[in-house]
Amino acid sequence: MIEERTFTPSEAAVVSGVSLSTIHKAIDEGPLGSAREREAGKRILTETDVVYLAASSIFDPKLTQLTDRAKTRLRKAISSSRRKAGRIPFLEGLDLDLRPVVAKVRSKTALLDRAKKMVVVNPRVRGGEPVIRGTRIGVYEVAAMVQDATKEEREEILAGYPTLKREQLELALIFAAAHPRRGRPPRHPWHRPVAARA
Repeated sequence: MIEERTFTPSEAAVVSGVSLSTIHKAIDEGPLGSAREREAGKRILTETDVVYLAASSIFDPKLTQLTDRAKTRLRKAISSSRRKAGRIPFLEGLDLDLRPVVAKVRSKTALLDRAKKMVVVNPRVRGGEPVIRGTRIGVYEVAAMVQDATKEEREEILAGYPTLKREQLELALIFAAAHPRRGRPPRHPWHRPVAARA
């Protein structure tokens, strides 16, 4: 049996296009309960789980409400036909074509892999903060600048950081979403109130 690739919930959210809260709900209350038990203290999802999340997001909740039974049935159908990735019988008279869903998941997974390869963590560079390979530019800083930037603002970012490439802006967003910062942001001297500096 081929071992399936695994994802953290944050990575699964990026790859499937489903919100993190929906993923945690599917683990807590839905057909992905086994994700709680795969690794002690951590929630781990398989590629099949991610395909299920992406497939279930096709259904518009205003038009179709999937029951718990239907969700479990969809997850089982995807699991049993995973190697073929074609049309699967889902409900009576309804088949789902998994090919575009699997293609989307694989495409997003490839982008996630490129984002991970772009980032370097070295304790001697910026105290071990993740930076973009070949630079000292923090990946979270780039993601924060790009998050709501217009096309013109992105061009300004590239002009201000000539070592950055256009693709790295998008990959920084993907990395930051898949690996959110933990804990409080670092405290720098310039963040203290003026009275405290005197």
